Parts: sequence; C-alpha cells; structure tokens
Amino acid sequence: MPILTLPPDTRLLLIDDHQIYLDGLSLTLTNLCKEVTLDHAHNAAEAEALVSRHTFDLILLDLHLPDSSGLALLQKLRAIDSLVPIAILTGSTSPSDMDAALQLGAAGFISKTADGQMLLQAATRLLFGEQVVIANENCPLDRQSSAKEMGVTPRQLEILDLLAEGLPNKLICQRLSLSEDTVKTHLKALFAAMNCHNRTECVSNARKLGLISF
Repeated sequence: MPILTLPPDTRLLLIDDHQIYLDGLSLTLTNLCKEVTLDHAHNAAEAEALVSRHTFDLILLDLHLPDSSGLALLQKLRAIDSLVPIAILTGSTSPSDMDAALQLGAAGFISKTADGQMLLQAATRLLFGEQVVIANENCPLDRQSSAKEMGVTPRQLEILDLLAEGLPNKLICQRLSLSEDTVKTHLKALFAAMNCHNRTECVSNARKLGLISF
C-alpha cells in the first residue's frame, strides 16, 4: 500500500494488553504515513494518562483490558478528549458489543481478524472522519442477529430495506400489503431503535449498524 496523504505528525494510541498483537499492529500501521507516532497502552490507567498528556489523531481500543472494560474506558477517554475518534478493535463477534460501542460514540468497530490491508484502509477512513464497521468474516455480525438484539422485527427489517430504496409510506404499504397506520407504527419503533428522528437518519444509522448492506 502506498504512503498516504496524511500529515507527517499523525499520532495514534493503541490500547491492548497483548504485546504480541500490539507489535504486529504497530508494524502494520507504520505504513500509514511518514513519521507516524504510535503510542502504546496496556491498560486503562496508562491510556487515561497518555490521553491527558497528548493529543491523538486516532485511538484503537480493545474491549477487554485487565483493569477496565473497553466500553467503560471509551466513555472516560471521550470525556478527556471528545474530538479524537476512538475505534474498537476486538475479537468480539457480539452484535450487542458493536451496538453498545457505536451508541457510546465509537468511531468504528473492527474485528481483529481484519488483515493488514484492511486495517490500513480502516485507519485511513477513520482519520478522515468516516465511521467504520468490519465484522469477523468467520463469524459475521449478521443483520438478523443484530436486529433481534436491538428489538427490530423481521417486518421492520423489510421496511428498512424499502426506506433505503427511497420508497414513500404509500408504496411501502402497497409493497408489503400493510395499512398506513401499521407502517407508521413500525417506523416509530425503527426511529426509536435507531436513535433518530427522520427517515434519512434512520437509513444512515441502520447502515452503520450493519442492518442495511446496500
């Protein structure tokens, strides 16, 4: 992968208690740009101290640390620096972990099974302000499981697909043979589940959560 057009003073914080994984991750991420700075933290205490002292462009955080859960640390780090993007880099395949992380403001949820090229691309997208979700290919965060954990019904998934196609309520009613009141009830439930207030935001959030793939 060629050297990317990122600032030469780009600074990343990698938080993981497994040194071997940190070493491999560091080797991969040195290809992000010239003179990238990589700081390591092996636990929550070290991470909080580093974020209090330095300004980072991106933080990659494991879900399981010896002195804290990754989700709890995510909230603490966001309180220290609300601007730095923080992505969860984990072996977890749980849709609830992904949903919780994104709801708490994580910029991404990335499987540790991602290869070096995927990690570089993900880190670059995160550094440019995108939200990134990469599931474990061997145990994907499939949308049916994700939807069930979020309280989204199969019928509401069908409505989500039609929303993504841009169909108005009237056509959704015709396509699914539902009354307008029923569709409105499902939409209200979807807006609540997606933590949004309109159709565009609903579709956008559903894509980020892996409930819409197109």
